[in-house]
Formats: sequence, C-alpha cells, structure tokens
Amino acid sequence: MAWLENHLLLVILAVVAILVFIFLLKLAVRAAILFGIIALIAIVVFGVSPGKIADIGKEGANSASKAYEKTIEPVINKELGNAKHVEKKDGSFVIESKSVKITGRDGDDKAKVIYNGKTYNVDMNVIKPIRNRIETTKQ
Repeated sequence: MAWLENHLLLVILAVVAILVFIFLLKLAVRAAILFGIIALIAIVVFGVSPGKIADIGKEGANSASKAYEKTIEPVINKELGNAKHVEKKDGSFVIESKSVKITGRDGDDKAKVIYNGKTYNVDMNVIKPIRNRIETTKQ
C-alpha cells in the first residue's frame, strides 16, 4: 500500500496513457473499417476497380505536392534570381528570397516551404531541381 501511495502519480499517468492509446487504436481501426466499407461499396455497387481505389488513395497522398506545384512553385521560379541558398555541414539547407523560405535536410522525404505566413510540407523531389538552379553558399 505504501508503494502505491508513493507512486500514485506514476500509476495515474500510466492508466491515462493506456486509455489514450486504446482510444487512438479504436479510432484507427474504425477509420480503416469505414474506408474498407466505402471501397467495397464502390467496387460492388458502382463497379469501380480496386486499382482505381488505390489510385484515389495515392492522389490524396500527393495533394500537398500538387497544391505546391500550382501555387508556390511559379512564385519560387520567379524569385530564383534573388534567392540565397545556404547549405550547412549537418546536411540542412535554407533557400530564402524576398517572400519564400524553404528549409529541409538532405535525406528527409519532405521540406518546409513558407509563403505568406503559411507553411507547406513538400516532397523533397520537388525541391531538388530548385536547389540545383541557385548558387550555393556553404556554412
């Protein structure tokens, strides 16, 4: 009983952590089941092929990169002449111009693009050509 009194806060935190984990796990399972039911209905009722459903899922995953290509990339291309590109020894880099700032790290999948106070996570494959077009200052 004395051990329980001495470690009451730890026990409470452990119980809360377990309850949160169970809640999140149930939420993830429900979302997967819901997506499965929707996919099954689309296949059976509407005749949508499973490949088409997989393509729809991939399109959703690539939507951030597509939004970047349509909105931010033209602005970046316009400002490339004035952009400053700094690569640090730890592999991180910063590309900065008058209204756009791009930060990332070599080896990461995503980079951050900040434009008009909004942050976009963009696929690193989109940033690589931009980095190649501007001069680099190593620090």
